[in-house]
Amino acid sequence: MKLSDLLQQNECEWLDFKQEFHGNNVKLLHDIICLANAKTDKDRYLLFGIDDNKTIVGIENDKNKKNSAGIQDLLKNSNFNRIPKVRLDYIKSQNNHEVARLKISNKPDKPYFLTKDKQYGKDILRAGVVYTRIGDTNIPLKESAPEDHIEQMWIERFGINLSPLQRMEKLLDQTDAWEEIGADGNLYHRDFPEYKIVDGEELNSNFIEDWTEKFPDHHASSFYVELWHNNTLLKKCAFVWVDGARYKVPLPERIADGKWRIKKSSIEFKIAKLYNQQPLEKILPTKVVEIE
Repeated sequence: MKLSDLLQQNECEWLDFKQEFHGNNVKLLHDIICLANAKTDKDRYLLFGIDDNKTIVGIENDKNKKNSAGIQDLLKNSNFNRIPKVRLDYIKSQNNHEVARLKISNKPDKPYFLTKDKQYGKDILRAGVVYTRIGDTNIPLKESAPEDHIEQMWIERFGINLSPLQRMEKLLDQTDAWEEIGADGNLYHRDFPEYKIVDGEELNSNFIEDWTEKFPDHHASSFYVELWHNNTLLKKCAFVWVDGARYKVPLPERIADGKWRIKKSSIEFKIAKLYNQQPLEKILPTKVVEIE
């Protein structure tokens, strides 16, 4: 999110303003954990160089200013159960001040907590305690997140509140957990075998597009890949065997004459990662099939 857009918002569950960087790493970690665990469906932001009135004061002279490597090292060395995904970048404002924007990605890995105490002076981040942010206020270091908030974090972690198709999409991210059913290439999830991926009906035994002819073997065929939960068909996805059935790739979306596209956010892209040892970017002729 752009700095100008963030400054139009008030502090809330997903946004916190700081006039300067923390001199105390425990307090910095506390802010990161509280934002990462907050009850919201947005990415979260911690802005440095903004005072309480949302005036840009800058951090160019801040003696505690940190770089991206320093933030990553702090997280790696703080004994997290799971390390939040963060990104720190610096932005020049219109009044020529420098602002630091720490983005904390919204991921279903909550709750985040430490497995060992982290102390700086009298401040202690306690091991096993779940901190969060409610409204514009962090849960204090000596307290814990309310039980109902912690419950929602675990529900999100395990996908209990998801529909079967949403749960399937979440399970597709666990690439190492899918195993073959026999020798026919169909797959099931090792821990949740009621979720299966099977080849469906053939669509075209002689599929021809400009992009399929870029392979050494021009022969291709299209077919459906079916996603199942128990005996319920959740979704059909169009795929193509290319290069003489060497690779199994999603049917790209045509975006212009001679141009096709596959979105990385699509469920088809996730399925393709299970089928192929190489990434699609190396398999497909990316000059005509964009991967974005």
